[in-house]
Amino acid sequence: MTVLRLHEVRRTYSTRRSFFGGTEQVSAVDGVSLCLERGRTVALVGESGCGKSTTGRLALGIELPDGGEVTFDGMPMPRPGTKAWRALRRRMQLVFQDPLGALDRRLTIGVQIKEPLAIHKIGKPAEHEPRMHKLLAAVGMRPDQADSYPHELSGGQRQRAILARALATEPDVLVCDEPVSALDVSIQAQVVNLLSDLQKEFGLAMLFISHDLKLVGCLAHEVAVMYLGLIVEQGEPAAIYSRPAHPYTKALLAAVPDPGRRGPRPLLAGEPPNPAARPTGCAFHPRCPIAVSKCSRVTPALLPGADGRLVACHLAHVDNPLQERVS
Repeated sequence: MTVLRLHEVRRTYSTRRSFFGGTEQVSAVDGVSLCLERGRTVALVGESGCGKSTTGRLALGIELPDGGEVTFDGMPMPRPGTKAWRALRRRMQLVFQDPLGALDRRLTIGVQIKEPLAIHKIGKPAEHEPRMHKLLAAVGMRPDQADSYPHELSGGQRQRAILARALATEPDVLVCDEPVSALDVSIQAQVVNLLSDLQKEFGLAMLFISHDLKLVGCLAHEVAVMYLGLIVEQGEPAAIYSRPAHPYTKALLAAVPDPGRRGPRPLLAGEPPNPAARPTGCAFHPRCPIAVSKCSRVTPALLPGADGRLVACHLAHVDNPLQERVS
């Protein structure tokens, strides 16, 4: 069952030029469509600055899109700050990248987990304490850690506390914005496994934002690869990891350390283009090793392939891209 849907959403910002004055338009998200279903995870992956976090804010209604539509349970997302939007906040929660920065250092963990219960008037005040301890147990924390302050906990424990606070309102949708990037690798695996367990227990619809393709492989039911505000490949993780169709996806997977890999890796050259000066045609063509002349002139549509995945590449279904390049 679809809970949250993004349909062709766009978001553009006006920025001031540093030296010459005036403003320029930066397209952060340019026509992204996603569906979040109960009990399923969509992973949104890509380099820093590609528009992943902006997409997450649009999904939660923290920002309004310039174009397209965001719907929750089939109804348009209310405007931020309205009564209807505040009521909907209970059903949507955000897990932040920096666990220490997301917590109030002056308050104990227990107080911060109980805070959403009071804000949304969930249950009677006398019920908040036992409910808080139940949430701590759900994320694998001890009852006595309710009296700890954020600086007294490890990074993994703080992230568990943030998850407990996010689950306090019994949300339908959980948006995780790089939730483990600040943690050690061993702790990352623990938090990802915890998220998977919590999703099964609470039936959450989850949007997991990350730059690490390998990390999301064991969590996501669907992976959407994003480049410069656009989704360039989308499908089941097994298909994308075993047979990546877009050159950008291939480069991202090649960047994942793999001791068993043999042969050269298709590493990317250069940096992502300036979003304020987006290349014509395919935005990836200046860095693409198999680009043809058409790539610089025509923007490829995100179309389904033979295996059902979506790919935005003129050469994704060409048997011999090199021959196509020569011709």
